[in-house]
Amino acid sequence: MLTTILSFLAVLGVLIFIHELGHFLAARHVGVRVEAFSIGFPPTAWGKQIGETEYRISWIPLGGYVKLFGQNVNDENTNDPTNYAAKSILQRLYILTAGPVMNLLFALIFMPLVFWVGMEIPAYLDEPPIIQKVQQGSYAQELGVLPNDEILAVNGNHVKNWEELHSTLGQIPPADNLVLEIDRGGNSVIVKGSAVKMHSAKSMGWSPFLAPIVGGFTGQSPARKAGIQTEDKVVRINGKSIQDWSEISPVIQKIMKDDENTAEGSTFTLTVELDRNGDVQFVEVAPYFETKSQRWLLGMSMSKISQSHSFGESIILGSARLWFLTKATFSFLGQMFQGKRSLDDLGGPVKIGIVIGDAVRSGVAELLFLMSFISLQLGIFNLLPIPALDGGHIFMLLIEKINGGPLSIALRERTQMIGFSVLISLMIFVTWNDLISLL
Repeated sequence: MLTTILSFLAVLGVLIFIHELGHFLAARHVGVRVEAFSIGFPPTAWGKQIGETEYRISWIPLGGYVKLFGQNVNDENTNDPTNYAAKSILQRLYILTAGPVMNLLFALIFMPLVFWVGMEIPAYLDEPPIIQKVQQGSYAQELGVLPNDEILAVNGNHVKNWEELHSTLGQIPPADNLVLEIDRGGNSVIVKGSAVKMHSAKSMGWSPFLAPIVGGFTGQSPARKAGIQTEDKVVRINGKSIQDWSEISPVIQKIMKDDENTAEGSTFTLTVELDRNGDVQFVEVAPYFETKSQRWLLGMSMSKISQSHSFGESIILGSARLWFLTKATFSFLGQMFQGKRSLDDLGGPVKIGIVIGDAVRSGVAELLFLMSFISLQLGIFNLLPIPALDGGHIFMLLIEKINGGPLSIALRERTQMIGFSVLISLMIFVTWNDLISLL
């Protein structure tokens, strides 16, 4: 818990500092006086006056602000060259966009480092793409793909592992045909299909072989507490044979469902047989019931490997990942406005803190990825035309340009108050949702 709290404060503090630094530097660049630079919202925990600016650390660590002379409607003075209101629309636009742009630049710089440092991926992604199982009614079954088939090439492009197979399939334009070269028992087989049908299916419906080897543990892990170690191979659970990682959860759910003493909160244990470097080990594990997924869990994750890339490849991969995340973000926002997603899908500070804590414990690459992702979200979110956000101020500048002058002070104050109230209400709502989901 302490690690999670400190990590949350450190990560969020860095990203808030980057954002506010953008506003600060832009304001100073065009000659606007900066009265205060704060990490966090009032009340102030610590402050120090240096020159014309008071630097503060405040108690509520969910944001920050740069107080500019003249940005408050009561301090406007168009005759004072250090006053925000005295600057041109382009200069004020420069100040307002500088914060979100700094967040976007942070993401653009640090996301490639994720691939350069090396990120843990499921170990099977580096294995030859041999099919372990084909789902009934899936597109793979329609194509005629069978268990134990090895995919050799996609549309003439050789693939040596599952990661390359996934990447190559994802890059096929919908208008193209789909041609798979398969090794079936030593014989070469060609199957053909439609990329349109593949993309509409969203999943091929085939599964890789996932060795039942423990790669890590979740935060709440009865498996780790019971003595299970990474690299242990799960052989049996309560005498039921385990051949593939995908079999572990179904076996646990069936055992717990069939046993009459497995009411939520019980201390029923499972006997897990392990292969540990050739030695047989038996461990008693008490699974826990996760209410969100409605499943019994041991708190284990599958085997992983660290994969790094050259600096040049990392720039390409990092940029591509950011572009994908940007499109996904706007797609999510579009679905929200269309009513296809609910506010329950939003994560608040509690969930963010938990995810940051997990990332810190997982490694440097995971932490860099999460910081880049959150920074990207902060940059995009702050550019939305919502009053009290940078995007809201930018929208007001656009209205001022069209109107030929600023709107009335009363209207601007009312708009900002409404926007601030909406943001506070949203923050309270998502925080409440976070707490409810933990119960």
